[in-house]
Amino acid sequence: MEFRLLGPLEVEHEGETPAVGGRRQRSVLAALLLRANSVAGIGYLAEAVWEKPPVAPESNIRTYVAGLRRMFGAIGEDRLATRSGGYLLTVHRGELDLEVFEEQAGLGNQAWQRGDFAAAAGHFERAAGLWRGRPLAGLSPGPVLRAEIARLEDVRLTAAERHAHARIELGRPETAVGDLRVLLAEHPLREQLWVTLMLALQHAGRQVEALDAFSLARQHLVTELGVEPGARLRQVHQDILAGESAPPAQAETGAWRQLPMDIGEFVGREAELRTLHALAEPDSPTAVVISAIHGMAGVGKTRLAVHVAHQLVSTGRFDEIQLWADLRGFDAERPPVASTAVLENFLRLLGVAGQHIPQELESRAALYRSRLAGRRALVLLDNAATEDQVRHLLPGGPSSLVLITSRRSLSGLAGARELPVDVLPQQEAVALLARVVGDDRVAAEPRAAARVAELCGGLPIAVSLAARRLRMRPTWTVEDLATRLQGTDRRLDQLAPGTHELDALFTMSYRALPPAHQRMFRLLGLHPGSDFTAGPAAALAATTPEEAELQLETLLDEHLLEQTTAGRYRFHDLVRTFARARARNHETRRALHRLLTWYLHAAESARGVFDPRRVRIVPLHPLPAECIVPRFVGHEEALAWYESERTTLRAVVETAAEAGLPEVSWQLAWVMLSFYYRRSHWDDWIATFRVALAATRSLGERRGEGIIWRGLGVAYSDLRQFATAIECHHRAQALLAEAGDRHGQAWNLNNLGVAYVDLGRLAKAAGCFHRALALFRETGDRQGEGLSLNNLGDTYRRLDEPARAAGRLEQALTVQRENDDRTGLQFTLGTLGDIHHDAGRHDQARRRYEEALAISRELGDQRTTARMLANLAQALDAQGHHGQARARRQEAVAILDELGDPHADVVRERLG
Repeated sequence: MEFRLLGPLEVEHEGETPAVGGRRQRSVLAALLLRANSVAGIGYLAEAVWEKPPVAPESNIRTYVAGLRRMFGAIGEDRLATRSGGYLLTVHRGELDLEVFEEQAGLGNQAWQRGDFAAAAGHFERAAGLWRGRPLAGLSPGPVLRAEIARLEDVRLTAAERHAHARIELGRPETAVGDLRVLLAEHPLREQLWVTLMLALQHAGRQVEALDAFSLARQHLVTELGVEPGARLRQVHQDILAGESAPPAQAETGAWRQLPMDIGEFVGREAELRTLHALAEPDSPTAVVISAIHGMAGVGKTRLAVHVAHQLVSTGRFDEIQLWADLRGFDAERPPVASTAVLENFLRLLGVAGQHIPQELESRAALYRSRLAGRRALVLLDNAATEDQVRHLLPGGPSSLVLITSRRSLSGLAGARELPVDVLPQQEAVALLARVVGDDRVAAEPRAAARVAELCGGLPIAVSLAARRLRMRPTWTVEDLATRLQGTDRRLDQLAPGTHELDALFTMSYRALPPAHQRMFRLLGLHPGSDFTAGPAAALAATTPEEAELQLETLLDEHLLEQTTAGRYRFHDLVRTFARARARNHETRRALHRLLTWYLHAAESARGVFDPRRVRIVPLHPLPAECIVPRFVGHEEALAWYESERTTLRAVVETAAEAGLPEVSWQLAWVMLSFYYRRSHWDDWIATFRVALAATRSLGERRGEGIIWRGLGVAYSDLRQFATAIECHHRAQALLAEAGDRHGQAWNLNNLGVAYVDLGRLAKAAGCFHRALALFRETGDRQGEGLSLNNLGDTYRRLDEPARAAGRLEQALTVQRENDDRTGLQFTLGTLGDIHHDAGRHDQARRRYEEALAISRELGDQRTTARMLANLAQALDAQGHHGQARARRQEAVAILDELGDPHADVVRERLG
C-alpha cells in the first residue's frame, strides 16, 4: 500500500484508490498516519477532527474508525487495531510519503552539514519530488492537524533552501532559481527564501535581478507586516551592491534587537498603557510576566504592544534582548507558524548554530529558556492563534516579559493577564484622524470629524485609512469625506479604494473559522437589527438555538461579534458590512425568509401570552419547518422580549416589505398592535403601520389594508389627533365592509367610538358601540363584547345616565370574568370607579381603582397603570389624603412622560 500526506490525502493499493470516506473520516486517517505505528489517543484524534471537539467524541471517533476498517477490509488489509485509550495504524517501511520525505531530508541535512553538497542535493531532490502541493489539502483540519501542516511546510522550506544552497555550491545556481521563485509565490514573507534566491541569482551572474528580488522582498515585508527586512537580507543586499560575493551559507550570528519600529501616529490608549506598565511589574519573584492583549481585527493590538514595548525598553527595562515573531494565527492563506519554527528562529537569533538546535519541540523550548534565564528579555508574540501555539515560547524566569496579541481571548494560558482592547473613544479617534491628516482641516470641522470617527466605528485602522485618503486629497473638506463614507454598503471601498486593505484584514479572521461558523457569520450580516440573540441566529442558519449560541460565542471569542448585554450580540458596523458582502446569493433569500417569518411567529407567540384573549383574525404566513419559535412564561417575560426587540421588529417590517415578503410585513405590524397599545411607542407604531399599509396595497389585500387603517386610527386617537384618527377609521370601515369582514368592522366601530368619546360627541360614540356590540356577539368575540359593553357604560356615565351605565358595566364584568379577560377587566373596574367617584362614594371608587391598578401592573400595561394612578389620586384627594394623592400623580406623570403621552400635561397641572 501507499499512503500520501504531502498534498491531498491519498491511499493506493495495487494501482487502485479505495474510497476513504468524508472529510472527518479522512482527517482521522491523516491523524493516524501522522502517528503511524504508535497509539493515537482519543483526545488527539478529536483535536485533529474538530475545531472544538464535542463533549464526548468517543462514539464519533469509533464510527470513523469503523469506516476505515471497512475500507481496509475491502482490500484485504488488517491495519487498524484498538489499543488502550486509542488506536494504532500499522504502516510498513516505504509506504508513507512523509516517512520517506523525512528520511531523505534528514540524510540531505547530514550531507549538507558535513559539506557533501552533491549527496545533499541528491537527497533533497528525492525529498522534493514527493511533494504534490500543500500537505493534507482539501481537509478541514482541527488544531492538531493545522499545527502538523505548519511544521511540515517549515521542514519543506528548510529542505528547499538547503537544496538550493547545495546547488549553488556545486556551481549550478541557475537550476535553483525557478524552484525558489515558485516557493516565494506561496511564502513571500519568508526572508531566508529571499536570501537564497538573491544568492542564487548573484552566483548565476544576474546581479540586477538579485537587487530586484530585494526590492520585491522589502515591498512584501513593509506592505504586509510594516517591518523592514532583517539583518541577513540587508547584508546580502549590501554585498551585492558592493560587488562582493556573499557566502551562501546562513550566518549563525546573534541578532537580539528584533522589535518592529514604533509609529509616530500612535495616539491615546492611556488607560491601556498604564495597565500594561503596571502588569510589567512581576507579582512573583519566580514567575514570568505574561500580558495577553486581545481584540477584533484592526483595533490596534499590535501597535499598542509595539508602542509599550519601546516605552519599556527606553526606560532601561528589558533592554538586553527583544524578540519578536508574527505567529500568523489569522493569515488568510497560510497556516499558523509552528512553535518549533519560532523556536528555531529565536535560537538562531540568540546565537545558537543550526547544527546545535535540537529537533524535538521540548528540547528546543528547554534550550530557549536556558538562553533567556536571568536576562532582561522582552518577547513579543504577535497574532497568536491558540494557547498551545505560545506555551513553548514562554521564558522561564521573572526577568522576562511576554507580550502576546491575538484576536481571541487566551484565557486558557496559565499565568497570563488579559487586556481586552476595544475601539477608540470618539475623542481619541478624532485625535488620530488629526495626527494622520497633518493639517488644520480636522480642527476646523469638529462635527464632521466626529462624524467620520463614528462612521469608522472608532476602529483605528479604519480611522487611519480615512485620514490617509483625506491627506492625499487637499481640496477635500472633512465633510466631503464624511459624505462619501455615509453609504454603509460601500464604506469599506471608500475607506481604502483599490487596496481592499480592510477587506483583507477581516478575511483573515473569517477564513480561520470552521465552515459552519463562516456560514453563520455570513448570514448574520443579513440581520436587519442592531443586535440579535441565538433565536433569530438559529432561524437564519436553520439550526437549533443551542447550536447557534455555541457558534455566536465562538464568533465573540474571535472578536467578530461584540456583546454589551448577556445573550445579545452585535456587529461592529464595518464587520457587518464585510459579513453582508460575503453572503451568497443562493443562500440569502431562503435565510432571510426564515428570519423574517421567525420574527412574525415569535412576536405572535409573545403577544399570545400578554394578550391571550385577542382573536387572531388572519392566518399567519407559514413558518419554515426548520425554525423553532420561542415560548414565553408570563406577561413580564413576553413584554420584556418585545422591548428588547422593539427596534429590530420595526426594521423587520421594513425589510420584509423591501425583500418581497409584504405579507410578513403587514401581518407583523398587526401582531405588534397589542404591544404598541400597552407601551405607547407611537413613533414605531405609526412608522411600521405606514410601511404595512404600502405592503397591503402592493398585494391588493383590501381586508389587510382595512385592518392596518384601523390600527393607525387607534394610534392617532391615543395621540389626541382625533380628526386624523376618525379619517383612518372611516377608511378602515369602508374597506372592511367591502371585504365582508364583520368582525373587523366590530373592532373598528369600537375604536371609532372611543375617538368620538374623547371629542365629546357622545351620541355618535354610543351609536358606534351599539353597532360594535351586535357584531361582536354575532361573531362570537367575547373580549370585544366585554370592551364594547364597558365603553357603552362609560358613555352613559358621561351622558349622566348612571343606571344604564351600571347595567352595561355589570354585563361587562360578567363577560370578562367568565372569559378570564383581565385586559378588559382593568378598564371596566376603572369605569366603575369613575361612577362611584361621580356619586361621591369615594371609598368604593378607591377600591375599584386599586383593583384596576393591580391588574394593570400585573399585565405590564404602563399607560393604563398611569391613568389608574391619576384616577386613584382624585379619590384620595376627595378623602383628604392629599400627600398620598400627590405621590400617585407624581408616579403617573413619570410613566406618562416616559411614554411621551400628551395626557401627562393634564395630570401635571393637578400637581400644582
